[in-house]
Amino acid sequence: MIECILSKNTEGLTGEGCIYDLSSSSPTISQPEHLHPGDYVKLRLWLLEENVCVFVELAEVQWIKNHWINVEVLSASPGDQARLRKFASVEDQSSLSSRRKYDRILIHA
Repeated sequence: MIECILSKNTEGLTGEGCIYDLSSSSPTISQPEHLHPGDYVKLRLWLLEENVCVFVELAEVQWIKNHWINVEVLSASPGDQARLRKFASVEDQSSLSSRRKYDRILIHA
């Protein structure tokens, strides 16, 4: 599981957080090097501006480089999808790219 504080900019969503290895009875903090493209992870995203947390049940790791992890959101509840979409929304809603910025998240861990 990756837990992070989410922020937004003109390029999309970014987060600052930690990776937790939940495979044992006592969770430990892990390093990005233990992830690989194609791995599936869960995300807990804190939206400070909204004062809420969004839970992503399934995200796929796209790439990892220098403690940066790019993930694609695959599955979240309809309510969490709506909160994430609203958080990611930008002024220009006319293009597909601006409407879909919530699908990819760049996380520093």
